[in-house]
Amino acid sequence: MLDIIKNSLKMGMVLLVICAIAAAALAQVYSVTSVIIKKNDEEAEKKKRQDVLPSAARFEEKEIDGKKYIMGYDAEDKMIGGIFKAAPKGYSGPIKITIGVAPDNSVTAVVITRLDQTETPGLGTNVTKPKFLVQFKGKKGNDLKLKKDSGAIDAITAATISSRAVANGVKNGWEQYIKDTGEKR
Repeated sequence: MLDIIKNSLKMGMVLLVICAIAAAALAQVYSVTSVIIKKNDEEAEKKKRQDVLPSAARFEEKEIDGKKYIMGYDAEDKMIGGIFKAAPKGYSGPIKITIGVAPDNSVTAVVITRLDQTETPGLGTNVTKPKFLVQFKGKKGNDLKLKKDSGAIDAITAATISSRAVANGVKNGWEQYIKDTGEKR
């Protein structure tokens, strides 16, 4: 009986040492990769900002009523538009959208990357394609809805839920942006 207890303690100590080594290795890998991941996320964010407001020379974050907006300025420091984010629920989960708005309140561009969504491959993922996203450019108000909902945006065939989520996310976010930034831009 004593041998069984000794063997159990010995095995437990070996397992403890193995777990401690594995945890230390994992912590080391995390400390190295977290810096790289953070840098990549920042670069992706900069690219999205430039994609939705391409003529902006600089960006400035602004908080209005607890909501974060990003304002774009040209080389002469004139405000050329704003950026907001929306994350409506699609078919498989949230779809993270970056939207640019011009001073005339029309949408300049909508960006959704493959990493910003978890929609069904080959169907819902088509919301990331330029053919769908370019439809939002220059539109505002009710035109930001799907044609099925009395708007101007064509839904993606077999991906109505994802298409509607994006359109509603853009429209609802646009309305909030206009309300929040009205005279405060």
